[in-house]
Amino acid sequence: MVNAMDRATIYLPQSKLGIVGFGGIGAEIARRALAFGMTVRAVDRFPDRKGPLEGVQSVEGHDRLPALLAWSDFVVIAAPHTPETAGLFNATTLAHMRSSAYLINIGRGAIVVLDHLVSALRADRLAGAALDVFEVEPLPKDHPLWDFPNVIITPHTAGYSR
Repeated sequence: MVNAMDRATIYLPQSKLGIVGFGGIGAEIARRALAFGMTVRAVDRFPDRKGPLEGVQSVEGHDRLPALLAWSDFVVIAAPHTPETAGLFNATTLAHMRSSAYLINIGRGAIVVLDHLVSALRADRLAGAALDVFEVEPLPKDHPLWDFPNVIITPHTAGYSR
């Protein structure tokens, strides 16, 4: 059992959040992160169609994804599953993230290649992950992600709440 005193505390007002997919859900994530004092940037496939959200530093095109990943302490994927996003977070993309960063996927499971994520976590190239969606749902009981102490797995049931 991990002692609570052994856990590092991340002070959110000094943290940077990168959002991938800045539609309704991405904008709502930004609004909540801004309330915690986080610095927020985003990428979206239609950055010129996005209305400004006060406090968000920038919303740029997907071509700026590597720079966003290198900048972020936390990366939230809120993008839809499209031919362009399928497998987008593979070994090459994950390599742009800092080893102190956390990946959060609430978008679609097909966006993150889980074998590549497992490899990055095993090699300590990421600080951790929080996953609500997977390539195969439910996540198989014998999947290695269940064994990582720095991975949070949720059951993708938020749509059933009020």
